[in-house]
Amino acid sequence: MHRLVIALVTLIGLTGAAVVAGYLFLFSAGADRAAALAPANSAFYVNLYLQPSNGQQMNLSGLIGRLPGFADEASLDEKVDQIVQNLLSGSGLDYRTQVKPWLGDQVAVAGRPGSADPAEAETVVIAAVKDAEAARASVAEIVGDSEETFTAESYGGVDLQVGDTATYAFVDDMLVIGTSVDEVHAVVDASGGADSLADRADFRAAMDALPADHLASAFVDLVALTDAAGVDGEVTEARTASAVLVAERDGLRVSGSAPLGAVDSASAPATPANSEPSTLAEWMPSDTVAEVALFGLRGILEDAEDAAGSAPGGEDIASTLDTLRAVAAFGLGIDIDNDLLPLLDREVGVAITGVDGDMPTGTLLLRPEDADAAAEALGRVADRLGAIGGASDETDVDGTTVTTLSIPDIGEVSYAVVDGTVILGLGADDIGAAIEAHESGASLAASDDYARTFDLAGTRAGSEVYVDVGALVALLGDGIELPDDARDILLQVGSFGLTAPSRPDQIEFHAVLTVDEP
Repeated sequence: MHRLVIALVTLIGLTGAAVVAGYLFLFSAGADRAAALAPANSAFYVNLYLQPSNGQQMNLSGLIGRLPGFADEASLDEKVDQIVQNLLSGSGLDYRTQVKPWLGDQVAVAGRPGSADPAEAETVVIAAVKDAEAARASVAEIVGDSEETFTAESYGGVDLQVGDTATYAFVDDMLVIGTSVDEVHAVVDASGGADSLADRADFRAAMDALPADHLASAFVDLVALTDAAGVDGEVTEARTASAVLVAERDGLRVSGSAPLGAVDSASAPATPANSEPSTLAEWMPSDTVAEVALFGLRGILEDAEDAAGSAPGGEDIASTLDTLRAVAAFGLGIDIDNDLLPLLDREVGVAITGVDGDMPTGTLLLRPEDADAAAEALGRVADRLGAIGGASDETDVDGTTVTTLSIPDIGEVSYAVVDGTVILGLGADDIGAAIEAHESGASLAASDDYARTFDLAGTRAGSEVYVDVGALVALLGDGIELPDDARDILLQVGSFGLTAPSRPDQIEFHAVLTVDEP
């Protein structure tokens, strides 16, 4: 691959690496100057401030300082430089000598689909330059070492270097590298007063709705992407989506939203189910290392099937699903649509508490709209399995009837219905642990780590994910191959959390990664 193309990829990679390096700068974040140069027709935009505000800098520095090997602030600069140097070593670039001396306070990437193939997106990297002379010398060195031939061109009073696979120029105090000359032309036009991404009302509205003090931001024009993909019809009511990365005292938070179109107040529910907190964590033991809770999984699956059926090649997917229904009906006597899907119409949760060999252990929790109908459906499934050679056994666990179904050549599963919640596990002990967690109050929902995670997220509502990262790494042990320093860092990471409440006027999400004190 040509060196200039590698440079393009490298600058894009810096949007991730510089999150680590951002603490080096002590100045306040300025305006998003790159958005004022990005083409107005950009379908996606990612921006990273390399000089965040003092508050963001202090929080990020404190988080990095908690990680093993980074507590010594005197050597912190060198360690972060070494990380970035290692990340870029495969590209053939030397970060310390070829990038760091001139890289300014901001790096952004804007782009739009070039075709239905995402790999053919037209992109432009806009990087702030703090030392123009050093930047020009570095780029000249990179270009001189490449095999690509560049031709000088003047456009709008700006000197461009045009190659077969990339074009670059210095526009104002920014280095601009595009996958095509048209992208760089658009940046020059914006510099000269033409409309830019920053002039779009939807972009401004999306950014205004998110926290202004952040490390990085992203914007996506969903309509432009779906149109380019050739998808017919409205895939979603949301037209745009945006998110920001924020450094908090105890971790990193990514918050995003997608405004919805006009809402019909007469047909919309007053309180969407997935705007409420999930109740299923109250049934999960406190030693749960990972959990997922979803609202309306039945609707999601049915919508996905409908969308797949109308998409190109969707006939094969529809045929496969029909085959699965037939196998379940004739092989197991189970009517998927009438017996199983109603169990998934409200809350569905999975809790992982351990590992048995290569298989995770835990429970599947369901809170359907109609618990009595769910119990009847499970009874029908048990009867049908019995008719094809399965066995059913009932045991009493602390006053609760637990039914265990044994299926030849497959295994067994136990279930119980308690207080409107269906609990399924690989044995009666799993069911008993869930009941005990709920009755005693010693559940995941009551644990300090779980509460701290969603306090950092700022909310807990709708579908959610929670992972105790350190506990999961310790649980897997030697089952995952990691360098010692990476394992030490992961063990210091506290937890990952994701919550996705749905509001009447928007979809939003908050993802957090906490870092424990040493």
